[in-house]
Amino acid sequence: MNKEKLNSNLLLLLTSTIWGFGFVAQEKGAQYLGPNMFNGARYSIGAFCLFAILIIYHRSRFLDGFRSKEWIKSSLSAGVFLFLGSLLQQAGITNEQTGAGKAGFITGLYVVIVPLFGLVVGRRASFQTWSGVVLATVGLWFLSFKQTGAKWSIGDGDLLVFFGAFCWAGHVLVIDRFTNRVSSLHLAIGQVFVCALLSWLIAVFKEPIDIAAFKGAFIPALYLGVMSIAIAFTLQIIGQRKADPTHASIIFAMEAVVGVIAGWLILNEQLTQRELIGCLMMFCGMLVSQVPIRFIRLSFTNSYNKKNK
Repeated sequence: MNKEKLNSNLLLLLTSTIWGFGFVAQEKGAQYLGPNMFNGARYSIGAFCLFAILIIYHRSRFLDGFRSKEWIKSSLSAGVFLFLGSLLQQAGITNEQTGAGKAGFITGLYVVIVPLFGLVVGRRASFQTWSGVVLATVGLWFLSFKQTGAKWSIGDGDLLVFFGAFCWAGHVLVIDRFTNRVSSLHLAIGQVFVCALLSWLIAVFKEPIDIAAFKGAFIPALYLGVMSIAIAFTLQIIGQRKADPTHASIIFAMEAVVGVIAGWLILNEQLTQRELIGCLMMFCGMLVSQVPIRFIRLSFTNSYNKKNK
């Protein structure tokens, strides 16, 4: 691996780490504010920071990207999916039985949901994709389903985060559709602004406004707005320019693992043996659905040749 690709992978790993610790910040913020109010705060901070980054990088022509009809269309589409995914995820994390670690893994299911959505537009899913789906589904059962008497059920929080994973998958597809039509930073600002606006609109009618609660949630919201939204997104753009797509997908899957570690280190969250097995199976499912068989064979062959030189 050359130095450029190594540096890119390290940037993407840093991005995944920032996002993984973001689940802890979300859980801490949920202790003070409702999901819409908290999302409104963190995405407002994120929009402000992204706007500052845009001015720094495109000082002479930063307004040009906002004049495109494609920018309006892409910002609204991506913003709505971002709003729905964030709302369901934040509402799910509010549930004590879900927590940062579980939320990270369940959210990561969008990796295997994206190719399934491709079936709607006529894209056939490979055997490898279906294998990943099966592994992830069985893993979800181990992670989230509990037996109560003769019945098996999934917790409300886990279910909300699970539905949110479908919204994140839709968000990925929208970004994929518009990414080559508009500036990445302009699209980022547009979608974050739409998400913040929708969150505030719902919060005003559904959630109480408490200044003391805002003060308590300020640090978690600040971390998410500055680190998870502004800095991590910028690092992702820089890192993916030179990174191999396969390597990138593996590194991004590490976000869920970091979420579990962060929940254990900071919040003292403990997973049962059954839940850990579920996490492992879900992680394997994410990798199987994303990593080409050719890449696995090549890695195994290179490792074998080095060992037997």
